[in-house]
Amino acid sequence: MLRQEDVLDEISRLIESLEAHADPVVGEQVGELLRGIDAVHRTALSHLFTAIVGIGGEQFMDRLTGDAAIRMLFMSYDLLAVDRRINTEEALDAVRGHLHSHGVDVELLEVVGSEVFVKLHFADGTSLPVEAVRRDIEAALRECLVGFQILTIGERRAAPKVSELVALGGLRRANRPVYHPAFPASELEPGETRAIEAGSEPILIANIGGEFYAVRDRCGDAPLPLSYSALSDTVLVCSWHGCRYDLRSGARDDSSGGDRIRVYPVRVENGMVEVAVGVEPMPREGPANNASSGEGG
Repeated sequence: MLRQEDVLDEISRLIESLEAHADPVVGEQVGELLRGIDAVHRTALSHLFTAIVGIGGEQFMDRLTGDAAIRMLFMSYDLLAVDRRINTEEALDAVRGHLHSHGVDVELLEVVGSEVFVKLHFADGTSLPVEAVRRDIEAALRECLVGFQILTIGERRAAPKVSELVALGGLRRANRPVYHPAFPASELEPGETRAIEAGSEPILIANIGGEFYAVRDRCGDAPLPLSYSALSDTVLVCSWHGCRYDLRSGARDDSSGGDRIRVYPVRVENGMVEVAVGVEPMPREGPANNASSGEGG
């Protein structure tokens, strides 16, 4: 049986193939078809989501979205915020059975940006090397967790941050990230950085090997900007203090004290780099809102 991620990848591949068809009319028709399907599905799912919460309550919705397929469907239409911790737990589940049979348990501590923190528990007599466990965990995360890059084994380096995204227990007010346009992606070459302001937040965006990352444009708690700093591979070296930050996770590369700078979700849409600052409630359309659209009697 194909995994959901594989099905979505195949759909994306087919769409890209049709949009790049030699006949431009085919590409336009594919775009119109997708917009039509999206409009129908988004409206119907929004009404269904509201009705389920209204009839069954939040606890029932919690149980319903415990199913990965249902949760992915709601997430794909922005009805549920993406919960990275849940996604990470599911990715780890793919390897936990194998490791447990060798006397190793994996405890998820924290997910910060593209970095995953875990703690390992070894039963007496376990002979499995830590590096072998690391390879197994990294393989599972790379396959099942979108955006994963760094695995840190040990104690949590920093207290967990309060998520800005809605938890599954608060579905009555589902939120979504608010993306702000920054600049055309073609204007920032690999190895370069650019400072912007989005939603009154000072932000530094970097192009690392064709991938874009966004962090707060301040060195730690100081008011000094990082925009004059030097970028070396994935590490930004502060021009004021010499602090070294890994821009993929915001963590200090030269310190084990848990210091880090804030990271922001970033994406490229229609050639434009966009960064998410804060969240907003999802607009809801309940059955009552559509009562006036029917024929009166």
